[in-house]
Amino acid sequence: MRVILPFAAAALLAANPLAAQGTSPVLLGPGEVLAQVAGIGQVRSRPEVARFRLTVSARGDNAAAARAACDLALRDFLTKLRNVGVPDTAVTRLPPGTMQIGFIGNEAYSDDEESNAAGAAAMLAMARQRKIATVGVQIELTDMTRLAAVRQLLLEREDVAAQPPTLSLRDDSAARRSAVAEAIAKAKEEAEAYSGALGLRVARIVRVFNPTTTTEQPQVWSQMMTLMNGGSGNEVVTDARVGMEVVLAPR
Repeated sequence: MRVILPFAAAALLAANPLAAQGTSPVLLGPGEVLAQVAGIGQVRSRPEVARFRLTVSARGDNAAAARAACDLALRDFLTKLRNVGVPDTAVTRLPPGTMQIGFIGNEAYSDDEESNAAGAAAMLAMARQRKIATVGVQIELTDMTRLAAVRQLLLEREDVAAQPPTLSLRDDSAARRSAVAEAIAKAKEEAEAYSGALGLRVARIVRVFNPTTTTEQPQVWSQMMTLMNGGSGNEVVTDARVGMEVVLAPR
């Protein structure tokens, strides 16, 4: 899966007042020090929407046979989804296509991505004998009591290749506000820690900004980080990052 960020990042930057703030010189009094701190806030919520992207595939001796087998596999898969309580309205089917596996154009590639003429000839010979048809499917699940059953069904299907679901909230504004508030509170705590270690006090906050140009990580990144850190993968993680410039002054 490819993620294209530049235009989205630019739009978020323009829409985000923290990221758009400019800098201006800070006038410091005698004994004052300018410090920069940061805070991260994270809110975990029960998901309200789970979106699966998957591919159903089948092989055949020719393109027509592969398409017929794929249609049969898809019908069986949709029946199994209904059996676990997923309505037809939650499933979007993409047009099936027939493709040959194992090569790009008329070339095959080895592990080091060097062109492999001998391998290409062998793969092309195999491709002429058998083909594979695929159809893309998206499931948008809003009944979370069915989530475990859908996951189990996908695990049991050898003819289905699926990405982990993207979990989200119908409205994440409250979670975002809570994450931002937590990030600001942690930045203030860090400022107090620095000032105490230096024998100073926090005199004033001069600037609040977003150090990563976006208020939160894309949801899929947050889910990946949660899984890497031992999370269950069954929750929506909303992140916020805040940078803060403060003036430290003598006590």
